[in-house]
Amino acid sequence: MSRLTVAMQISIDGYVDSSLPNTSWQLWNWGPDWPWSTDLRAAFNGLLTDASGILLSRPMTDEGYLGHWGRMAEQHPDDPDWEFSRAIGALPKFVVSRSGRPEFDWPRTTVLNGELADTVEQAKKQAGGDLVCFGGAGLVSALLQEDLADELRLFTNPGFAGAGTSIFGPRLAMRNYRAADSAAYACGIVGTRWLR
Repeated sequence: MSRLTVAMQISIDGYVDSSLPNTSWQLWNWGPDWPWSTDLRAAFNGLLTDASGILLSRPMTDEGYLGHWGRMAEQHPDDPDWEFSRAIGALPKFVVSRSGRPEFDWPRTTVLNGELADTVEQAKKQAGGDLVCFGGAGLVSALLQEDLADELRLFTNPGFAGAGTSIFGPRLAMRNYRAADSAAYACGIVGTRWLR
């Protein structure tokens, strides 16, 4: 049976972004300068090794997610640290949407309209295997609330956001995940893996 893994960067105080100006809770904001240590880069690349597809929110694609990683793949064509950016381009992408928006003009990208549980199941079937979701926050929160994430991978940055968006909330108060493993990386990020 296909599984869905959700992967997110998070602050020590549990936010996935900051609404405060000039905060620096996040070591890497997905730009070209990548301060993650070699051990964390290898672990992050491993997220896509066995994936058959990527699940994305419509806002993420609207904000340039696919174009950004396409450019990063072109800029680092032979660098093993950036293998994940090439995998993002190569794997089928599934964009969940309730807006009925037409197809995106990106290769291997399909828009799935409808209820979230149905679109996740469609994506799994079309991918023919496991999916990885990198967000955004609204989609991840909904996946957790509807109990659709089989695995939660959190990359906790060594900083406080102070205020912002959380993927958690009171509707998850009675949910439990089982800790599978954790690792403290040389750059200061802690990776944790939780299973439903």
